[in-house]
Amino acid sequence: MIETYLKSIAVAGYRSYGNNLEQNRIDLNKINIIIGANGAGKSNLISFLEMVSFMMTRGLRIYTARQGGAQSLFYFGTKQTEQIRGELQIHDADGRKEDIYSFGLEHSVTDQLFFAWERITYQDERHFEPYKQNFGMGHSEAGLADSRDVTARTLRNYLERLRVFHFNDTSMNARIRGSANTADSSYLRSDGGNIASFLYRMKENPEELPYYTRIVRHIRMIMPQFFDFVLEPDFGGTIPLNWRQEGSEEVFGPHQFSDGALRFVALTTLLLQPAATAPMTIILDEPEIGLHPYAISLLAKEIRMTSKTSQIIVSTQSPLLLNEFSCEDIITAEYDNVTQQSTLRRHREADLRDWLQNYTMGELWVKNVLGGLPL
Repeated sequence: MIETYLKSIAVAGYRSYGNNLEQNRIDLNKINIIIGANGAGKSNLISFLEMVSFMMTRGLRIYTARQGGAQSLFYFGTKQTEQIRGELQIHDADGRKEDIYSFGLEHSVTDQLFFAWERITYQDERHFEPYKQNFGMGHSEAGLADSRDVTARTLRNYLERLRVFHFNDTSMNARIRGSANTADSSYLRSDGGNIASFLYRMKENPEELPYYTRIVRHIRMIMPQFFDFVLEPDFGGTIPLNWRQEGSEEVFGPHQFSDGALRFVALTTLLLQPAATAPMTIILDEPEIGLHPYAISLLAKEIRMTSKTSQIIVSTQSPLLLNEFSCEDIITAEYDNVTQQSTLRRHREADLRDWLQNYTMGELWVKNVLGGLPL
């Protein structure tokens, strides 16, 4: 049962999203599959959530620098856009009607961002009027990140874990192919760099062992020669992601996983981990890259399983992945060439009932019934 999740997102002035906050508001469900053409705004929405996560650990300056400076984040630059604004409404497990984190960011002369305003708003069932806490203006890192207020801490802890998981870098020097420190096992990192220690902890914990066993079983479904991981810490306290084949004593290293197989291992570990360690909201940007069609189908099943305990937000360009979901799960991102901005739109089954009698969701996307294709 999902207790805390993103109820809605509104964004304005960020990259391809125009300056009308209400126009760029989208409600979210347990499963949210975002489709659209290249440049439609899918990845921009994902990166906006990633920016919020960085803000919660005083990492806004780091995020901005990695993106090439603040100027690159504004819709058509700072000559046309004065502020980047955001509003995230969170359904809270504590019974409050709504928690809202909202902010406005402006451009500094040093090509960084600073807060023009920042606040949280929440209302519980004991009060008629919502409570607001303002964090002032002019600061370069989020005030919420330092707040000691109980509600603010709860909200910050949730937003901090809005990590976007990227497993696309599977090059020979990628962290996911390297050894992991045994102590780095409390949660799976966004690039999968500690996957060996994370799996080792599950394997050695009797309460988590059934989850580890399920992960191994799913990996075998797309890689029949795979038998099990060989997770043995060395004298330096690190663990490589070694593994064995069915019927063989030879131990293979992480560099002997194909790119697609390694991505599937990471995705399966993320999605099938114990609910106690899983993020409340899991965000994936085009997870189907490099996967076999059968692996994409199995990935969709894992997403549906995980959605019982975690909210899922996925951007994709795969009709095969789309086929596995209902129209209520799907959000179309489109770039309007007239207004020169991205828009987001949900779909209703009632509007597509006649189409769905003969076509899958992936086929409707290819036929441009759902929108989100280049014109």
